[in-house]
Amino acid sequence: MRNRATILAMAIGIVFVAAACGRASEDDINDLLGIVPTPTLSSEQIAQATEQAEAAASAAAAMAASPGSGPDGAVAAGFDASQGDVVIGRQQFQFKCQQCHRPDGAGTGPALSGPDNPSVPLSDNDIAVLVREGHGTSNPMVAPGLSDSQLAGIIMFLRDQSE
Repeated sequence: MRNRATILAMAIGIVFVAAACGRASEDDINDLLGIVPTPTLSSEQIAQATEQAEAAASAAAAMAASPGSGPDGAVAAGFDASQGDVVIGRQQFQFKCQQCHRPDGAGTGPALSGPDNPSVPLSDNDIAVLVREGHGTSNPMVAPGLSDSQLAGIIMFLRDQSE
C-alpha cells in the first residue's frame, strides 16, 4: 500500500513537472482552472487615465460654478435646460416642489402639468430665475441647494408634463 501511494505521488509530480516545463500553455492552464485573465494597464496608461479624470473633474467643477448660476446661486442669463434628465427632474420635483405644486392643484402653488401648466409660456431662464430667486410670483418660492443639472432636469420634467 505504501508503494501505491509513492507511485501515485510520483505520477502527480510528473504531471506538474510536465506542465511546468511548458507542455501546457498559459491559456490551457487558465481554461482548466476557469480563470479569465484581465488586462493590466501599463503605468503610461494609468497616468493618461488619471490626467483625463482630473481634467474631467476640473471641467465639472468649473461648469458647476459658472453656466447657470453665479457664486450666490443667482441664475445667469440664458440658462439652458436642454441637457436636463427628465427622470432626475421627476425625482427632484417630487422632493423639492410637489409639496406645493400638487398634480390635483390642491397645493399652495398651481399644478404644473397638462396644457394649462403656467410654466409653458416661460423660457428655461424664466423658470430658473423663478425657482432660484422666487421672482415673478405672489408666493415666492425658492428651492435652495439645486445644482444646475437638477434644475435643468426639473425644467425638462415640467416640459414633459405639459405635452
